[in-house]
Amino acid sequence: MTQTVLTFVTKVKPGQTQNLNALLAQIGQNPETNAYVPFRSLKLLHFASFVLHESPDYGDYLVFENNFDGDLDPFLEDLYAKAATGIHQIYSYCQGYSVAGPADRQGLLAYLKDHVVRPNAYHIGNTGRGALRILQEKKLREALEVYADGLRRNGQPAEPESLVASFRKFVSSDSQWSWIPSPRPRETFSQKFIAWSKLISVVVLAVVLFPVWLLPGLIGLVVLRHKESTDAVYSGTPDLGNIRDLVNKEDRTPSVQNHMASITVVKPGWFRRSILWFVLWAVNLLARARSTHGNLSGISSIHFAHWSLIDGGRRLLFLSNFDGSWENYLDDFIDKASVGLTGVWSNTVDFPRTRFLIFGGATDGPRFKAVARDCQTVTNAWYSAYWDQTVQGIDNNSSIREGLASPSGPAGARDWLRLL
Repeated sequence: MTQTVLTFVTKVKPGQTQNLNALLAQIGQNPETNAYVPFRSLKLLHFASFVLHESPDYGDYLVFENNFDGDLDPFLEDLYAKAATGIHQIYSYCQGYSVAGPADRQGLLAYLKDHVVRPNAYHIGNTGRGALRILQEKKLREALEVYADGLRRNGQPAEPESLVASFRKFVSSDSQWSWIPSPRPRETFSQKFIAWSKLISVVVLAVVLFPVWLLPGLIGLVVLRHKESTDAVYSGTPDLGNIRDLVNKEDRTPSVQNHMASITVVKPGWFRRSILWFVLWAVNLLARARSTHGNLSGISSIHFAHWSLIDGGRRLLFLSNFDGSWENYLDDFIDKASVGLTGVWSNTVDFPRTRFLIFGGATDGPRFKAVARDCQTVTNAWYSAYWDQTVQGIDNNSSIREGLASPSGPAGARDWLRLL
């Protein structure tokens, strides 16, 4: 199962921000079944969001985030079939949109394709699990828990292998579980091979070319240190109104899933833009090879996250769908991934003081959190296909299903029962 991560980024027509904001508010009140974009009807979709970002320097932008199964064209066809009228109304407030009406399928889809922004780097927490599979496996776990409660009440034998056999008999006797015996691999051999081949090739090439790049690299390092020592750092006061609006939108799901949208300004000049592009490229290369088992640099709470350079590389867009509170999420970044975080955002304005690109920076926790809040934009509408599921819970559900579909001895039976 391939998964696609992208956004549609459009500029809002002058004077239309307030009208668009009002429309998005209606979607945000009921993201699942609203009359404009009923996200629950889009079966390929994992997460989606509308973010209206207002900027006196760059203009007002609409960011439409989508994380879905498969390729773009099938998703767009489904989006058009379920939400053509609503999409037409939304984008009628955006620049360059000249589609006469929702019946103009070709014009509407062409406009969306023209405004696709694919990420420079991204992370998927539950690799290879489609939205349908995640919901199916959740339902399976719940049914097995109910069945297990019945076994306990009836005093069934407690030997692990006998219990597992009983569970298998339970699901095999009901046709609704007919999909259990054929789980697709979370990641295919070819996917792993391609990702690791790219990473190893880059490492080998870097070693071979090291003598060639040594002098330019040293010069670049001197330039970088000079810029790091003279760059301005955040010293502003918090926008209490923005913080209040952000907090009011957070921690509203059963498992405390949250969404974060951030747009930061890249430090001026080709030097910083080039470094940021390279860092994101390297992060993506590593993520494809090493971050495919539910965690990113030790952080196991991220469902989907991605970084995209927009405005010709002048700004950095970051979108994340994650488990837990905003505070805990940033603490995880500081404690477990400060090197990568600093390597990326040290190239944006106001970031805490850094050294040699990756040191310092995010380890200045209070200042980093202040900058993060200052650059965060309120999410107008946000949808999750599985509000009550964590990244770790989804992996656990997949392990339950996979264990039912494969033979197990006494040790394997005990391990499987611990998953329930």
